[in-house]
Amino acid sequence: MNKRVIAFLSTLTLLLYNPLIPTNAAVKAGWPCTKVGNISITSSKTYTCIKSRNKLVWNKGVKTPYQSSNSQSNISNPVLTEKSSFADVSSCQLKSSLTNRENLGFPISPIYLKSTGSINLAIIYTTYTDAKGDDRAFKEYSEVQFPNVTKFYSTASYGKLTINLATNDKYYSIAKSSGSYNLEAMNETSNFAGVIADAVNAAQQDYDFSKIDGILVVMPSSSKAVDLGAAGTNIQAGGKSFYQGITAAYINPSNKNAVKPKFLVHEIGHNFGLPHPLMHDGGYAWSVMNWEESPASDLFGWEKYILNWIEANQVDCLSSIPNNSVFDYLEAIGTKSSNKKLLVTKISENKLIVVESRRKSELDDLTMNEEGILVYRVDVNLGSDRGPIKLITNGSPSHNLSGQSLLVGTLQQGESISTDGLTIKVIKQGENGYFVQLSKD
Repeated sequence: MNKRVIAFLSTLTLLLYNPLIPTNAAVKAGWPCTKVGNISITSSKTYTCIKSRNKLVWNKGVKTPYQSSNSQSNISNPVLTEKSSFADVSSCQLKSSLTNRENLGFPISPIYLKSTGSINLAIIYTTYTDAKGDDRAFKEYSEVQFPNVTKFYSTASYGKLTINLATNDKYYSIAKSSGSYNLEAMNETSNFAGVIADAVNAAQQDYDFSKIDGILVVMPSSSKAVDLGAAGTNIQAGGKSFYQGITAAYINPSNKNAVKPKFLVHEIGHNFGLPHPLMHDGGYAWSVMNWEESPASDLFGWEKYILNWIEANQVDCLSSIPNNSVFDYLEAIGTKSSNKKLLVTKISENKLIVVESRRKSELDDLTMNEEGILVYRVDVNLGSDRGPIKLITNGSPSHNLSGQSLLVGTLQQGESISTDGLTIKVIKQGENGYFVQLSKD
């Protein structure tokens, strides 16, 4: 037999049967592989094992968009766990017992604003017998608040949500006092729904509410109230129901300071059904829904998923703690693409562990040392201010904001953390994300 043929067959036999050859060794298109669906990543391409003419071979490969540019790292890229090893994502779509209340269960109640497509927000400026309109509010909401809203939600949703503004820069007089709504009590006697209803009735000749999706009422800065924000309404206008609304002002009545630039971004988030995600027992750098001045203001990946901004095929779901190690590559959620974003593990009927990648982006003001893998537990049966999201961290790094230390808690290359019977380790940094390993403790 020809010596070249013999050499080729010998090599082929080694590749197919020799257990000492690592599965993440460099490959080339057409080389033999062992199992359909296996993936191998080289310095420039991602190859998939396919069946061709009754043989298992590596395909031509596609350009790998996330190779590490870190010259200090010579760690080999792991062979990613094949898709067939994950459960259908529906297994991780946990439903909350908190009916028609802000929570992180799937799906979000239909009483809230739709989170994709185009929605129209009506801003109505009001004045009362005991509180006259503040002209500064016109400029604040048209030049600061609303531009922040459109930019944030367009970016955070990867262009899947557009918010339009309908407004008249004039006051609508309400023939009663602001004090008559008892907003200072901040309890069940406070009539926030009445504020929205009276404003709608006063402005109905100027607005076609059949084409409006959300309502914001800007009250005078001198209105008698403790705090303003998202409010349940359940009113009828334009032949449709409005279950949510927002009350606002130029000066926040709780502290007499001008509203923060992302005040409206935060309050509209509640109108999409999002709660305050973290406990208010410490300073965190994450999420505009936690704090409107958060330096990393982008939403958590799980929030983006239940809002239908991250697609089902961008989520790898484990319906239980796996017996074997799982290797995955997670692209930063601040990057607009169709690549994988979340690795989710169900740990009970109402809890799951989420692993996601965070990098500096248009919405996340992170330093290089603050970038990394973020791990957190979601409890879909906990609502606002009860910690429906709990960060799983080693206590660092932190972000300095005007002398205040805010917990970031990401994991960098080589670091790991254990929780709920799982260990999550960052194997390697890629160009737009991280390679991670998830294993059973």
